[in-house]
Amino acid sequence: MQFYVKDIMTIELVTIQENTSVRDAIKIFSSNAVSGVPVINQEDELTGVLSASDILQNESGHTFYSMPYKKEFELELIQDSKFFDQPVSSIMSEELYTIEPGATIAKMAGIMYEKKIHRLLVTEYNKLVGIATTFDLLKLLATSDESVVI
Repeated sequence: MQFYVKDIMTIELVTIQENTSVRDAIKIFSSNAVSGVPVINQEDELTGVLSASDILQNESGHTFYSMPYKKEFELELIQDSKFFDQPVSSIMSEELYTIEPGATIAKMAGIMYEKKIHRLLVTEYNKLVGIATTFDLLKLLATSDESVVI
């Protein structure tokens, strides 16, 4: 049986606005159990993607990660750091990797492997219609029998 991106993609999307603070984005990640989200502008146009990796890579230059490990102290730094007040547009990835719903799972996996990414934005007629992640791919493989053709 052949599977396509449309068979595994998530269509109930969590998105954030460009002006959302990094702090609020972290809360959105946590409350929705996601590690990345598409970023849209005021006109609902796709402008980027924000991932937990983007936050960690950009924040690591601040004092937060250079301090000794004390959970209470770290939480206090998150509360007080100006880094977390900046808009996500300042740290999001603007390079968008997209795939069409009718693409094969093999094509999806190939793009993810080549680009070293964990999510692809699924677009149709230049409109965001879903998101496909490495977790979606693993879920398919873990729940399928040997007749799956990727």
